[in-house]
Amino acid sequence: MNFPQYELQTACLVVGGGPAGYGAAVAASSRGAQVILAERHGFLGGMGSAAGLGCYLNHRGADRDLSDGVYQELVQALRRQGATYHDDYSQADFFEPEWCKRLMEQRLLRAGVRLLYHCLFEQVERDGQGWRVTFLAKGGRVVVRCGYLVDATGDADVCTAAGVTVTHGRRSDGKAQPMTMVVQLGGFDPAAWARADGRMVGDGSFAMEGDCFATAIAAARAAGHWTIPRTEIAMFWSMPSDPTRITINGTRINGLSACNPLDVTAAEVEGRRQAQEILHFFRHYVPGGSDVYLLQTGPQVGVRESRRIAGRAVLSEEDVRAGRRPPDAVVTCSYPIDVHHPDGAGTQFEKVTQDHAYGIPWECLLPIGVENLVAAGRCISATHEAAGSFRVMPTCMGLGEAAGTAVDLAQAEGVPLHAITGERIRRAMDARKAALVVTDAGNRS
Repeated sequence: MNFPQYELQTACLVVGGGPAGYGAAVAASSRGAQVILAERHGFLGGMGSAAGLGCYLNHRGADRDLSDGVYQELVQALRRQGATYHDDYSQADFFEPEWCKRLMEQRLLRAGVRLLYHCLFEQVERDGQGWRVTFLAKGGRVVVRCGYLVDATGDADVCTAAGVTVTHGRRSDGKAQPMTMVVQLGGFDPAAWARADGRMVGDGSFAMEGDCFATAIAAARAAGHWTIPRTEIAMFWSMPSDPTRITINGTRINGLSACNPLDVTAAEVEGRRQAQEILHFFRHYVPGGSDVYLLQTGPQVGVRESRRIAGRAVLSEEDVRAGRRPPDAVVTCSYPIDVHHPDGAGTQFEKVTQDHAYGIPWECLLPIGVENLVAAGRCISATHEAAGSFRVMPTCMGLGEAAGTAVDLAQAEGVPLHAITGERIRRAMDARKAALVVTDAGNRS
Protein backbone atom coordinates (compact mmCIF):
# COMPACT_ATOMS: atom_id res chain seq x y z
CA MET A 1 0.00 0.00 0.00
CA ASN A 2 1.33 3.42 -0.95
CA PHE A 3 0.68 6.02 1.69
CA PRO A 4 -0.07 9.57 0.49
CA GLN A 5 2.45 12.34 0.99
CA TYR A 6 1.34 15.82 2.02
CA GLU A 7 3.52 18.74 0.87
CA LEU A 8 3.55 22.02 2.81
CA GLN A 9 5.66 25.16 2.69
CA THR A 10 6.26 27.83 5.33
CA ALA A 11 8.71 30.53 6.36
CA CYS A 12 9.46 28.85 9.69
CA LEU A 13 8.99 25.32 10.96
CA VAL A 14 9.10 24.57 14.68
CA VAL A 15 9.53 20.90 15.58
CA GLY A 16 8.23 20.16 19.07
CA GLY A 17 5.32 21.71 20.95
CA GLY A 18 6.70 21.88 24.48
CA PRO A 19 7.52 25.13 26.31
CA ALA A 20 10.42 25.93 23.95
CA GLY A 21 8.45 25.15 20.79
CA TYR A 22 5.48 27.15 22.01
CA GLY A 23 7.67 30.14 22.80
CA ALA A 24 9.36 29.91 19.40
CA ALA A 25 6.10 29.69 17.46
CA VAL A 26 4.53 32.67 19.27
CA ALA A 27 7.59 34.85 18.70
CA ALA A 28 8.26 33.78 15.10
CA SER A 29 4.67 34.63 14.10
CA SER A 30 4.77 38.13 15.65
CA ARG A 31 4.65 39.96 12.31
CA GLY A 32 2.32 37.53 10.61
CA ALA A 33 5.01 35.30 9.10
CA GLN A 34 3.92 31.80 8.15
CA VAL A 35 4.80 29.36 10.93
CA ILE A 36 4.08 25.65 11.23
CA LEU A 37 4.51 23.80 14.51
CA ALA A 38 4.76 20.00 14.30
CA GLU A 39 4.21 17.93 17.44
CA ARG A 40 4.31 14.16 17.89
CA HIS A 41 1.52 14.16 20.47
CA GLY A 42 -2.00 15.43 19.92
CA PHE A 43 -1.54 18.44 22.19
CA LEU A 44 0.96 21.09 23.28
CA GLY A 45 2.83 21.57 26.55
CA GLY A 46 5.72 19.08 26.43
CA MET A 47 6.78 17.74 29.81
CA GLY A 48 4.22 20.05 31.41
CA SER A 49 1.37 18.10 29.84
CA ALA A 50 2.75 14.95 28.19
CA ALA A 51 4.57 14.01 31.40
CA GLY A 52 1.88 15.56 33.61
CA LEU A 53 4.37 17.82 35.42
CA GLY A 54 2.61 21.16 35.70
CA CYS A 55 5.36 22.65 37.89
CA TYR A 56 7.16 25.55 36.19
CA LEU A 57 10.15 26.14 38.44
CA ASN A 58 12.11 29.12 39.71
CA HIS A 59 12.23 32.13 37.45
CA ARG A 60 12.84 34.89 39.98
CA GLY A 61 16.01 36.61 41.19
CA ALA A 62 16.28 39.39 43.76
CA ASP A 63 12.46 39.46 43.96
CA ARG A 64 12.26 40.19 40.24
CA ASP A 65 10.44 38.08 37.69
CA LEU A 66 13.07 37.00 35.16
CA SER A 67 10.69 35.17 32.85
CA ASP A 68 9.95 36.57 29.41
CA GLY A 69 6.86 37.90 27.67
CA VAL A 70 5.48 34.70 26.15
CA TYR A 71 5.65 32.94 29.51
CA GLN A 72 4.11 35.85 31.39
CA GLU A 73 1.28 36.08 28.88
CA LEU A 74 0.51 32.39 29.40
CA VAL A 75 0.54 32.76 33.20
CA GLN A 76 -1.86 35.68 32.98
CA ALA A 77 -4.23 33.70 30.76
CA LEU A 78 -4.15 30.75 33.17
CA ARG A 79 -4.68 33.06 36.13
CA ARG A 80 -7.82 34.50 34.53
CA GLN A 81 -9.18 30.95 34.34
CA GLY A 82 -8.24 30.10 37.93
CA ALA A 83 -5.97 27.38 36.52
CA THR A 84 -2.66 28.30 38.16
CA TYR A 85 -1.17 29.25 41.50
CA HIS A 86 2.23 30.53 42.58
CA ASP A 87 4.28 29.22 45.50
CA ASP A 88 6.73 31.77 46.88
CA TYR A 89 8.74 29.15 48.78
CA SER A 90 9.69 27.09 45.72
CA GLN A 91 9.47 30.07 43.33
CA ALA A 92 7.25 28.02 41.05
CA ASP A 93 4.05 28.38 39.08
CA PHE A 94 1.76 25.36 39.04
CA PHE A 95 -0.45 24.90 35.98
CA GLU A 96 -3.45 22.68 35.39
CA PRO A 97 -2.21 20.66 32.38
CA GLU A 98 -5.56 20.51 30.57
CA TRP A 99 -6.02 24.28 30.70
CA CYS A 100 -2.41 24.72 29.62
CA LYS A 101 -2.96 22.55 26.52
CA ARG A 102 -6.06 24.48 25.55
CA LEU A 103 -4.72 28.00 26.11
CA MET A 104 -1.43 27.29 24.31
CA GLU A 105 -3.32 25.87 21.35
CA GLN A 106 -5.74 28.79 21.12
CA ARG A 107 -2.91 31.32 21.41
CA LEU A 108 -1.06 29.81 18.45
CA LEU A 109 -4.19 29.53 16.33
CA ARG A 110 -4.98 33.21 16.96
CA ALA A 111 -1.47 34.06 15.78
CA GLY A 112 -2.06 32.16 12.54
CA VAL A 113 0.30 29.30 13.39
CA ARG A 114 -0.58 26.06 11.60
CA LEU A 115 -0.52 23.04 13.92
CA LEU A 116 0.44 19.53 12.82
CA TYR A 117 -0.34 16.96 15.52
CA HIS A 118 0.67 13.29 15.60
CA CYS A 119 3.63 14.02 13.34
CA LEU A 120 6.78 12.14 14.28
CA PHE A 121 10.00 13.64 12.94
CA GLU A 122 11.72 11.33 10.43
CA GLN A 123 14.41 13.17 8.48
CA VAL A 124 15.75 16.54 7.42
CA GLU A 125 17.78 17.61 4.41
CA ARG A 126 18.92 20.78 2.72
CA ASP A 127 16.53 22.29 0.18
CA GLY A 128 18.46 25.10 -1.51
CA GLN A 129 18.96 27.76 1.15
CA GLY A 130 16.25 26.21 3.29
CA TRP A 131 15.18 22.85 4.67
CA ARG A 132 13.03 19.88 3.70
CA VAL A 133 11.68 18.07 6.77
CA THR A 134 9.75 14.80 6.69
CA PHE A 135 7.35 13.50 9.33
CA LEU A 136 5.64 10.17 9.76
CA ALA A 137 1.93 10.65 10.35
CA LYS A 138 -1.23 8.58 10.51
CA GLY A 139 -1.83 7.19 7.04
CA GLY A 140 0.99 9.01 5.30
CA ARG A 141 3.99 11.30 5.36
CA VAL A 142 4.08 15.07 5.73
CA VAL A 143 6.87 17.02 4.02
CA VAL A 144 7.44 20.62 5.07
CA ARG A 145 9.77 22.99 3.23
CA CYS A 146 10.91 26.00 5.22
CA GLY A 147 13.50 28.75 5.27
CA TYR A 148 14.12 28.70 9.03
CA LEU A 149 14.02 25.63 11.25
CA VAL A 150 13.70 25.46 15.05
CA ASP A 151 14.63 22.24 16.86
CA ALA A 152 12.49 22.22 20.01
CA THR A 153 12.36 18.45 20.34
CA GLY A 154 14.22 18.49 23.67
CA ASP A 155 16.41 15.65 22.41
CA ALA A 156 18.06 17.57 19.53
CA ASP A 157 16.48 15.10 17.08
CA VAL A 158 16.45 17.52 14.14
CA CYS A 159 19.97 18.82 14.75
CA THR A 160 21.31 15.28 15.06
CA ALA A 161 19.69 14.23 11.77
CA ALA A 162 21.08 17.37 10.12
CA GLY A 163 24.62 16.29 11.00
CA VAL A 164 25.20 18.58 13.97
CA THR A 165 27.69 17.27 16.53
CA VAL A 166 25.90 16.46 19.79
CA THR A 167 26.78 15.31 23.29
CA HIS A 168 24.72 13.12 25.60
CA GLY A 169 24.54 13.29 29.37
CA ARG A 170 27.64 13.78 31.50
CA ARG A 171 31.17 14.05 30.13
CA SER A 172 32.62 11.01 31.89
CA ASP A 173 30.37 8.31 30.44
CA GLY A 174 27.46 9.90 28.53
CA LYS A 175 24.88 8.88 31.14
CA ALA A 176 21.98 11.31 31.53
CA GLN A 177 19.92 12.34 34.51
CA PRO A 178 17.24 9.77 35.37
CA MET A 179 13.78 9.85 33.83
CA THR A 180 10.70 10.20 36.03
CA MET A 181 7.14 8.95 35.71
CA VAL A 182 4.94 11.67 37.22
CA VAL A 183 2.10 10.29 39.35
CA GLN A 184 -1.25 11.94 40.02
CA LEU A 185 -3.33 10.76 42.97
CA GLY A 186 -6.92 11.55 43.87
CA GLY A 187 -8.73 11.28 47.19
CA PHE A 188 -6.07 13.02 49.26
CA ASP A 189 -7.20 14.72 52.51
CA PRO A 190 -5.37 18.06 52.88
CA ALA A 191 -6.99 18.71 56.29
CA ALA A 192 -5.47 15.52 57.71
CA TRP A 193 -2.17 16.48 56.14
CA ALA A 194 -2.37 19.92 57.76
CA ARG A 195 -2.97 18.42 61.20
CA ALA A 196 0.34 16.55 61.00
CA ASP A 197 3.14 18.56 62.59
CA GLY A 198 5.41 20.60 60.34
CA ARG A 199 3.37 20.23 57.19
CA MET A 200 3.12 23.00 54.59
CA VAL A 201 -0.34 23.95 53.38
CA GLY A 202 -0.65 26.48 50.58
CA ASP A 203 -3.44 29.02 50.27
CA GLY A 204 -5.06 27.72 53.44
CA SER A 205 -6.25 24.41 52.02
CA PHE A 206 -3.82 22.81 49.58
CA ALA A 207 -0.99 20.44 50.37
CA MET A 208 2.49 20.90 48.98
CA GLU A 209 5.97 20.07 50.12
CA GLY A 210 9.29 19.50 48.39
CA ASP A 211 12.09 17.12 49.36
CA CYS A 212 9.94 15.42 51.97
CA PHE A 213 8.99 12.05 53.48
CA ALA A 214 12.59 10.97 54.14
CA THR A 215 11.73 9.30 57.46
CA ALA A 216 8.64 7.58 56.10
CA ILE A 217 10.53 6.41 52.99
CA ALA A 218 13.25 4.91 55.18
CA ALA A 219 10.58 3.04 57.15
CA ALA A 220 8.89 1.80 53.97
CA ARG A 221 12.23 0.64 52.58
CA ALA A 222 13.01 -1.25 55.78
CA ALA A 223 9.61 -2.94 55.53
CA GLY A 224 10.24 -3.97 51.91
CA HIS A 225 7.64 -1.55 50.54
CA TRP A 226 10.02 0.86 48.77
CA THR A 227 12.55 -0.02 46.07
CA ILE A 228 12.64 3.34 44.25
CA PRO A 229 16.18 4.82 44.28
CA ARG A 230 15.09 8.02 46.01
CA THR A 231 15.35 9.05 49.66
CA GLU A 232 12.78 11.86 49.41
CA ILE A 233 10.10 13.06 47.01
CA ALA A 234 8.02 16.15 46.18
CA MET A 235 4.26 16.66 46.38
CA PHE A 236 2.03 19.49 45.18
CA TRP A 237 -1.62 19.91 44.32
CA SER A 238 -2.49 19.33 40.68
CA MET A 239 -5.60 21.45 40.29
CA PRO A 240 -6.47 24.67 42.12
CA SER A 241 -10.11 23.67 41.65
CA ASP A 242 -9.62 20.36 43.48
CA PRO A 243 -7.42 20.23 46.62
CA THR A 244 -7.83 16.44 46.88
CA ARG A 245 -5.83 15.89 43.68
CA ILE A 246 -2.06 15.85 44.11
CA THR A 247 0.95 15.34 41.85
CA ILE A 248 3.94 13.33 43.03
CA ASN A 249 7.43 13.72 41.59
CA GLY A 250 8.85 10.63 43.23
CA THR A 251 9.83 7.92 40.77
CA ARG A 252 13.40 7.53 39.51
CA ILE A 253 14.42 5.54 36.46
CA ASN A 254 18.19 5.27 36.24
CA GLY A 255 20.56 4.15 33.51
CA LEU A 256 18.32 4.56 30.45
CA SER A 257 18.50 6.93 27.48
CA ALA A 258 15.54 8.95 26.20
CA CYS A 259 17.06 8.62 22.70
CA ASN A 260 17.03 4.82 22.65
CA PRO A 261 13.64 3.25 21.76
CA LEU A 262 14.31 0.11 23.79
CA ASP A 263 15.33 2.16 26.81
CA VAL A 264 12.29 4.43 26.53
CA THR A 265 9.99 1.40 26.47
CA ALA A 266 11.69 -0.01 29.54
CA ALA A 267 11.42 3.38 31.26
CA GLU A 268 7.66 3.56 30.68
CA VAL A 269 7.18 0.06 32.11
CA GLU A 270 9.41 0.70 35.12
CA GLY A 271 7.76 4.08 35.74
CA ARG A 272 4.32 2.50 36.05
CA ARG A 273 5.71 -0.16 38.40
CA GLN A 274 7.14 2.54 40.62
CA ALA A 275 3.82 4.41 40.47
CA GLN A 276 2.20 1.49 42.26
CA GLU A 277 4.81 1.77 45.02
CA ILE A 278 3.99 5.48 45.32
CA LEU A 279 0.31 4.63 45.69
CA HIS A 280 0.99 2.02 48.40
CA PHE A 281 3.34 4.40 50.18
CA PHE A 282 0.77 7.19 50.38
CA ARG A 283 -1.96 4.85 51.57
CA HIS A 284 0.14 3.42 54.41
CA TYR A 285 2.75 6.03 55.36
CA VAL A 286 1.42 9.54 54.63
CA PRO A 287 -1.13 11.47 56.73
CA GLY A 288 -4.18 12.18 54.60
CA GLY A 289 -3.31 9.47 52.10
CA SER A 290 -5.27 6.48 53.39
CA ASP A 291 -7.99 6.80 50.73
CA VAL A 292 -5.93 7.92 47.73
CA TYR A 293 -6.25 6.26 44.34
CA LEU A 294 -4.19 6.44 41.17
CA LEU A 295 -5.66 9.04 38.82
CA GLN A 296 -3.05 8.70 36.12
CA THR A 297 0.60 8.49 35.22
CA GLY A 298 1.91 10.88 32.61
CA PRO A 299 1.09 9.98 28.99
CA GLN A 300 4.87 10.06 28.51
CA VAL A 301 7.71 9.41 30.91
CA GLY A 302 9.37 12.65 32.03
CA VAL A 303 12.85 13.39 30.60
CA ARG A 304 15.34 15.73 32.27
CA GLU A 305 18.28 15.33 29.93
CA SER A 306 19.44 13.64 26.74
CA ARG A 307 21.33 15.15 23.77
CA ARG A 308 22.71 18.68 23.54
CA ILE A 309 24.13 20.38 20.49
CA ALA A 310 27.70 21.53 19.99
CA GLY A 311 27.04 25.23 19.59
CA ARG A 312 29.02 28.32 18.69
CA ALA A 313 29.21 28.96 22.44
CA VAL A 314 28.99 26.57 25.40
CA LEU A 315 27.31 27.38 28.71
CA SER A 316 29.41 25.92 31.53
CA GLU A 317 28.79 25.24 35.19
CA GLU A 318 31.35 27.97 35.95
CA ASP A 319 29.18 30.45 34.05
CA VAL A 320 26.18 29.42 36.13
CA ARG A 321 27.97 29.52 39.49
CA ALA A 322 29.63 32.87 38.78
CA GLY A 323 26.37 34.46 37.65
CA ARG A 324 27.92 35.64 34.37
CA ARG A 325 25.74 37.79 32.15
CA PRO A 326 27.47 38.32 28.80
CA PRO A 327 26.25 41.15 26.55
CA ASP A 328 24.80 38.71 23.99
CA ALA A 329 22.69 36.85 26.60
CA VAL A 330 19.12 36.33 25.39
CA VAL A 331 17.64 34.67 28.50
CA THR A 332 18.33 35.08 32.22
CA CYS A 333 17.97 32.09 34.56
CA SER A 334 18.04 31.99 38.35
CA TYR A 335 17.53 28.28 39.01
CA PRO A 336 20.56 26.62 40.67
CA ILE A 337 22.42 23.58 39.40
CA ASP A 338 20.14 20.64 40.19
CA VAL A 339 21.49 17.36 38.83
CA HIS A 340 19.83 14.08 39.74
CA HIS A 341 22.70 11.62 39.60
CA PRO A 342 22.49 9.15 36.71
CA ASP A 343 23.38 6.38 39.20
CA GLY A 344 21.88 5.74 42.62
CA ALA A 345 19.69 8.07 44.67
CA GLY A 346 21.84 11.18 45.04
CA THR A 347 21.18 14.71 43.83
CA GLN A 348 23.67 17.55 43.31
CA PHE A 349 21.69 20.62 44.38
CA GLU A 350 23.80 23.76 44.73
CA LYS A 351 22.13 26.42 46.87
CA VAL A 352 22.49 30.00 45.65
CA THR A 353 21.84 33.45 47.03
CA GLN A 354 18.48 35.10 46.53
CA ASP A 355 19.81 37.48 43.88
CA HIS A 356 21.71 34.84 41.89
CA ALA A 357 21.10 34.81 38.13
CA TYR A 358 23.08 34.25 34.94
CA GLY A 359 22.65 34.87 31.22
CA ILE A 360 22.50 32.35 28.39
CA PRO A 361 24.33 33.56 25.23
CA TRP A 362 22.56 33.53 21.87
CA GLU A 363 25.31 31.45 20.28
CA CYS A 364 24.51 28.55 22.64
CA LEU A 365 21.40 28.09 20.48
CA LEU A 366 23.29 28.09 17.16
CA PRO A 367 24.83 24.78 16.01
CA ILE A 368 28.36 24.87 14.63
CA GLY A 369 28.60 24.77 10.85
CA VAL A 370 24.87 24.80 10.03
CA GLU A 371 22.85 27.85 8.97
CA ASN A 372 19.21 28.77 9.59
CA LEU A 373 18.78 25.97 12.12
CA VAL A 374 18.43 26.90 15.78
CA ALA A 375 18.03 24.78 18.90
CA ALA A 376 15.76 25.82 21.76
CA GLY A 377 15.04 24.37 25.18
CA ARG A 378 17.08 21.80 27.06
CA CYS A 379 19.04 20.69 23.97
CA ILE A 380 21.13 23.89 23.64
CA SER A 381 24.93 23.87 23.88
CA ALA A 382 25.98 23.41 27.52
CA THR A 383 27.75 21.11 29.95
CA HIS A 384 25.93 18.40 31.87
CA GLU A 385 26.03 20.43 35.08
CA ALA A 386 24.85 23.67 33.49
CA ALA A 387 21.99 21.77 31.86
CA GLY A 388 20.88 20.80 35.36
CA SER A 389 20.00 24.47 35.85
CA PHE A 390 18.42 25.88 32.69
CA ARG A 391 16.30 22.76 31.96
CA VAL A 392 13.38 24.25 33.94
CA MET A 393 10.34 25.10 31.85
CA PRO A 394 10.10 28.93 32.19
CA THR A 395 13.71 29.18 31.00
CA CYS A 396 13.05 26.74 28.15
CA MET A 397 10.07 28.84 27.04
CA GLY A 398 12.31 31.91 27.11
CA LEU A 399 14.91 30.12 24.98
CA GLY A 400 12.16 29.27 22.52
CA GLU A 401 11.02 32.88 22.48
CA ALA A 402 14.61 33.94 21.76
CA ALA A 403 14.85 31.50 18.85
CA GLY A 404 11.51 32.60 17.43
CA THR A 405 12.40 36.27 17.86
CA ALA A 406 15.61 35.71 15.88
CA VAL A 407 13.63 34.01 13.12
CA ASP A 408 11.14 36.89 13.10
CA LEU A 409 13.94 39.45 12.70
CA ALA A 410 15.88 37.39 10.15
CA GLN A 411 12.96 36.62 7.86
CA ALA A 412 11.78 40.24 7.92
CA GLU A 413 15.23 41.30 6.66
CA GLY A 414 15.94 38.28 4.48
CA VAL A 415 19.17 37.45 6.30
CA PRO A 416 20.54 34.25 7.89
CA LEU A 417 20.07 33.65 11.59
CA HIS A 418 23.71 34.19 12.48
CA ALA A 419 23.40 37.79 11.23
CA ILE A 420 21.03 38.57 14.11
CA THR A 421 22.84 39.47 17.32
CA GLY A 422 21.92 38.48 20.83
CA GLU A 423 21.63 42.14 21.78
CA ARG A 424 18.97 42.73 19.11
CA ILE A 425 17.05 39.65 20.15
CA ARG A 426 17.05 40.74 23.79
CA ARG A 427 15.84 44.25 22.92
CA ALA A 428 12.94 42.81 20.93
CA MET A 429 12.05 40.44 23.77
CA ASP A 430 12.18 43.29 26.29
CA ALA A 431 9.84 45.33 24.09
CA ARG A 432 7.36 42.42 23.92
CA LYS A 433 7.51 42.00 27.68
CA ALA A 434 6.99 45.72 28.32
CA ALA A 435 4.03 45.83 25.96
CA LEU A 436 2.48 42.85 27.74
CA VAL A 437 2.78 44.54 31.13
CA VAL A 438 1.06 47.68 29.81
CA THR A 439 -1.69 45.65 28.17
CA ASP A 440 -2.30 43.53 31.25
CA ALA A 441 -2.37 46.61 33.48
CA GLY A 442 -4.98 48.07 31.17
CA ASN A 443 -7.07 44.91 31.40
CA ARG A 444 -7.04 45.12 35.18
CA SER A 445 -8.06 48.76 35.32
